[in-house]
Amino acid sequence: MALSNKIQSPQTTLIPFISTEEAAMMAYPPSALPGARDVETFYGTMRVYEWGPADGEKVLFVHGDATPCLIFSNIAQGLVDAGYRVMLFDLWGRGYSDTPLDCRHDVRLFASQILLAIVSSPLSWMGNGNSFSIVAFSLGGPISLEFVGAFPASIRSLVLLGPAGLIRKLPDGYEDQLMHQPELAPSPEALREKVREILGVAPSGPALNIQLDQKRVIPSEMGPSRVEKRFDMGGIIQWQFDHHQGHIHSFQDTVRYGPLQKMETLWGKVCDIIAGRTRPDTALHKSKLLVFFGRDDDVVVGEETTEDILKLLPPNHLQVEYLPGGHGFPYPNSEKITQTILSFWGSKLSVL
Repeated sequence: MALSNKIQSPQTTLIPFISTEEAAMMAYPPSALPGARDVETFYGTMRVYEWGPADGEKVLFVHGDATPCLIFSNIAQGLVDAGYRVMLFDLWGRGYSDTPLDCRHDVRLFASQILLAIVSSPLSWMGNGNSFSIVAFSLGGPISLEFVGAFPASIRSLVLLGPAGLIRKLPDGYEDQLMHQPELAPSPEALREKVREILGVAPSGPALNIQLDQKRVIPSEMGPSRVEKRFDMGGIIQWQFDHHQGHIHSFQDTVRYGPLQKMETLWGKVCDIIAGRTRPDTALHKSKLLVFFGRDDDVVVGEETTEDILKLLPPNHLQVEYLPGGHGFPYPNSEKITQTILSFWGSKLSVL
């Protein structure tokens, strides 16, 4: 079913050529989270994780442009412990999801990936009265807003962490000519070096003993039953840069076509629902938006983004929380974020 015009993820290009022991020691091991599955689609194969009580209220997580879905691992487990069913997936060109070619890495590509993730579930997430909440970070913010704007009746609540879409000034390097006209790069290495500078990673990370002439059959691995492991987000970004052969293209194309700036219309459509101006048939109608920011975030500046959201949404429909850290604030603040989300939804952590 999958198109041949894609760049395969490390699940195909790396894992069969290293030992099981070495794979388990990587920054992003192939069985990192509970409930892993690889879903074949017409864009390529994507990695999805789903676990938690089958009858629990459902929560979908959508990550940002640099770090794959492991950034939500602790928050997701916290919600599972409170009785929720969670789903995480790697966006195209990140983690263990392929890089599709011959299509723009724009908001429509990524928003449609949400549909591909939820229809792969053995449970019904949409239709016939089913609904779910979304927790999204950075680039995942406008991706989720696009999805919510198209399917508002399927959404119970929306929580955003350092959301993009209203960024006034792009991070250093994002407006570089090579990021918008990669065909002008004198070599693939020049584009790779530009992306490396933006990501702030080393030219290469820890070496792996890759045996291309000794492909092994990958056993069906049982992932953990719950998240216990701590992950190194910087190490994951380095691993992805080193070992995902499509990541450079996906990252560059997302910078070029992705919904990072000037998405007021996208934001406005959902804010109209939350404010009670439209769609009285939905749970989001006359509700509230919860948004977290890092106090020292210079990518998504909290004060600026809040000011722009308030142009679209009355203050009594917005709850803003500030946490320590820069743009990478979600992972180190996972416990506080989980507690705030549960309080926002009127839930309590179960006592184990």
